[in-house]
Amino acid sequence: MSWLLVALIPGLLMMATFALERLETGLSRDTVSAADVATFLDQAEADDVNTLARDGMSCALAGQHRRLHAQGPAQNGHVRSPDTARLPTRELVHSAANPEFQRTSQPDRV
Repeated sequence: MSWLLVALIPGLLMMATFALERLETGLSRDTVSAADVATFLDQAEADDVNTLARDGMSCALAGQHRRLHAQGPAQNGHVRSPDTARLPTRELVHSAANPEFQRTSQPDRV
């Protein structure tokens, strides 16, 4: 009876390996490359980012492609919208010293 285990277990392991390989190839078709992500982030607008957060990368890429094809070709392959002027930007502000802080002349020795 133990010879059945010796004969069947390697066969079952090989079948499981082939099944997992087929599953992996089916999943790899829907992957997104790093170049696709870089292009998406370079041309993304607020609606594209909202779609990315809500529905995932494939839906966001599809929506962006539809929007870019509707706008027509642009210079250098980049599409810049007038909405980018309204995007929030951080301003670097140098803070001055706090006027309420009085420097002590002697350290407080405890």
